[in-house]
Amino acid sequence: MKLLQKYFRQHALTPLILCITALSVLALLTHSLSTIELIIENRQSALTFLYITVLTLPKLLGVILPIAVFIAILYALNRLNVDSEMVVAKAAGYSPWQLASPALRVGVYALIAHLLINLFVQPYAQQEMRTALLDVSTDLASQLVRPGEFNVLTDGLTAYAAEVRSSGEMRDILIYDARQSETPTTYTAQTGLVGKSTGSPVLTMSEGHVQHVDQSGEVRIVGFDNYQFDLAEIMSIDQALSLKPSDQYLGELLLGSANNPRRDKYLNDYLSEGHARLSAPLYNIALVLIAVAFLVRGEFKRMGYGRKIALAAFLGFFVRLMGFVMASAAEGDASLNIYQYGIPVATISLCVLYMNGRSRKGSPPNFSKPKAFSDGLNNGAQNLSHQGVRAGS
Repeated sequence: MKLLQKYFRQHALTPLILCITALSVLALLTHSLSTIELIIENRQSALTFLYITVLTLPKLLGVILPIAVFIAILYALNRLNVDSEMVVAKAAGYSPWQLASPALRVGVYALIAHLLINLFVQPYAQQEMRTALLDVSTDLASQLVRPGEFNVLTDGLTAYAAEVRSSGEMRDILIYDARQSETPTTYTAQTGLVGKSTGSPVLTMSEGHVQHVDQSGEVRIVGFDNYQFDLAEIMSIDQALSLKPSDQYLGELLLGSANNPRRDKYLNDYLSEGHARLSAPLYNIALVLIAVAFLVRGEFKRMGYGRKIALAAFLGFFVRLMGFVMASAAEGDASLNIYQYGIPVATISLCVLYMNGRSRKGSPPNFSKPKAFSDGLNNGAQNLSHQGVRAGS
């Protein structure tokens, strides 16, 4: 029996990996569209874009994993039915629950993985992603100039840099400051680096000159080794890291944290997210049982199982959709959080009752004693041979 169940389980694992890969790639491509604009505007590298995109994968896996498991189990069970391997196993005396055991084990493995992702991997990855996005949005050098172009930062202030390196260092800088029209000033420097001084953004220039025209009309040139040009009037920096409920750990969602005063204001959102983290893994078992109830029970059909697969798919996607709807509704009313657990638990209970009820009403014929069947065939063959001998004589 273990060998047969291992064979059935292998039929489910391959399509499961393919489903997870395909759905993950599709979800990443869709989600990356909202990130690529920020990356391009701030002139970040492709490595930064890839890093931020990968950090979104755990949250997406929490959404697509039950669906991927459901599709894989439907495919595997349908293939076993079409190839008549399920019929042979039933004829050999295997019960429906024994045949469903490999699919249920895959569902349990998915439940454990889903729970670990929701409780630990997702909040860690989400917080790292928020930090990376904050670094991108507050990259002062990328906000200041575009290399090789004259950039009008504000009225009367123009900046130029021949090159901006990945470290943020600028080369061959020229700044023309005419905000005070009476004494316009020109700054030139070999290198410069945008940073912060006492909380304000500044451009620290090295090995350069300051040129201005004094009141007598003479050009004054003053050299410097280091000079800090104040950028506070033209650049605003928001260094606060704002975390959403999806970025929090389970304890912070359900119990709160002293470092998160926003939770009291949006308490229902935090509670809904916390209960969704705990209830969502149950859909791995619920959807597997829907597939099992439709494709393990029942008789062999020569014309295929298209109708059963369509009904199972519709019911499975409807159940999962109701889970999303209930999680969204719980953001407005915390008393609805109980239904986040009620939907998958009710689905599991109904599928179990259906499987047990069908097995009591009409169990398949027992072919577990092939010896008696073969003895009957042998006796019948002997009788036919004796009759033939008598007729010949």
